[in-house]
This record gives sequence, structure tokens and C-alpha cells, in this order.
Amino acid sequence: MSHVQVCREVDLNAQECSALAETLLDKLVDKFGGSYRPQGDNYRYRHTAGVDATVEPKQGTLLVNVKLGFMTRALAPQLEAEMNRVLDEYLDV
Repeated sequence: MSHVQVCREVDLNAQECSALAETLLDKLVDKFGGSYRPQGDNYRYRHTAGVDATVEPKQGTLLVNVKLGFMTRALAPQLEAEMNRVLDEYLDV
């Protein structure tokens, strides 16, 4: 199993950070498929090919943990690059 983690410190309140999380998840669904749903204050993304992710938006921090199964572990670099691209775009980095 492969693991990708992206953690960003952001100058956003909790509500803005949740909006950023949803933007990121919408882009991932558009590019890779799958679906997501709220889980308390966090979000859970799943894809039947073996991708399971948790997105934790908090005031000042956005943490994304992705577990990739055997069949999807080759996507790790592409997935990490896409997450960073979306976050950079949203945060104007």
C-alpha cells in the first residue's frame, strides 16, 4: 500500500478551509473519478479502484491523507502533483 500526505498551512478560517477542501475534492473527482462525502468536520474520498482519502480542513491547516491500494499506487506522483497544483492555484502561490 502506498501513502500520500499533503499538509498545507493556510491563512484561512475554518469555513474558508472547508471550501478549499471541497474545491480540491471536486477537482480530484473530475480528474480521477470517485466520490466524496462529509464525515463530521472532515471529508472522505473513495474510489473503487483502491483509493481512500481523508481531508481534514481546520483553521490554518489543510491535511490530506491518501491511501492507495496495489492497483493504484502508480498514481501516487500524479495524485500528489494534482493536489499541490489545485492548492497552489487556490492559494495563489
